[in-house]
Amino acid sequence: MSKPQKRAAPSEVVNCERAARGVWLVKVPRYLSEIWQKNQGKAVGSLITSQPVVFRSNPELETEQKKTPIVTNIVQSSSRALPDTLQPLGKKKENVEMPKEHRFLMKNLDNQTMAVLVEDKTGLEEDADQVSGRLTIDGRVVKRAECQPPATLDYMKMKIRQIEKISQPKHTVKQMDKAEVKFKPTSYHAEHMAKDRAKKDNVRSVRVDRDIVLKELFQAFEKHQYYRLVDLQRITQQPANYIKEILTTIANYNTTQPHKNMWELKSEYRDYGNKKEEEEDEDMDADGDDD
Repeated sequence: MSKPQKRAAPSEVVNCERAARGVWLVKVPRYLSEIWQKNQGKAVGSLITSQPVVFRSNPELETEQKKTPIVTNIVQSSSRALPDTLQPLGKKKENVEMPKEHRFLMKNLDNQTMAVLVEDKTGLEEDADQVSGRLTIDGRVVKRAECQPPATLDYMKMKIRQIEKISQPKHTVKQMDKAEVKFKPTSYHAEHMAKDRAKKDNVRSVRVDRDIVLKELFQAFEKHQYYRLVDLQRITQQPANYIKEILTTIANYNTTQPHKNMWELKSEYRDYGNKKEEEEDEDMDADGDDD
């Protein structure tokens, strides 16, 4: 008995080339993280490692792309106006202003060992949800800090606008002064209107003599070769069932194109060729008289 084949296990090798690099674990406000995520790969600012440490945006962001600076020693940071290429938070018309200064509150690691683990799933395609990607230790955490915005008037105004935006309901009730519905439901359709119009036109619903109806049908087929049942009913002004009963004896119902769903006289009842010859003879006689 053959043993079932085992599924290939994902690679358990972890790249540790950058494991000795020191990184900072910094907790930042949501509006800052959203801006940084929208501008990945761009230099969002710079750090001046002096007392106090100042964070400034890069004024040459439009002409020179730099890597995002790595925080190594921070006590206090200060941010200036973002360049034009950075995407602002929310809609442009709201004009939300960020605080210009942020204080970093330092915290102890409390003998904790933490590292940054990165998983790369490029190339897995449809197996990305089932198979682990390449793992890399991108660095070890040496410092922890919390980015705390200052309690300034600009920051309070920004938070008020954010709270107002979040608190707005997604669905609102609007009172209308007049009816704005363009298409109203109705129980009186076009078919009902046609029936009422036929009644007003005194359409006969009583069956007349069969010979009279046959004469009217033959006169109609002398004008046109194909007819729909509704057209013959309108011409003869007789019930549809009565017309259909008579048509089954003198006509054929076409079920294929190009005259689908139309009635045509049977071969023994039509004489279009002789009529055409008579018309040609009459035209020739008329030409002879002119000569």
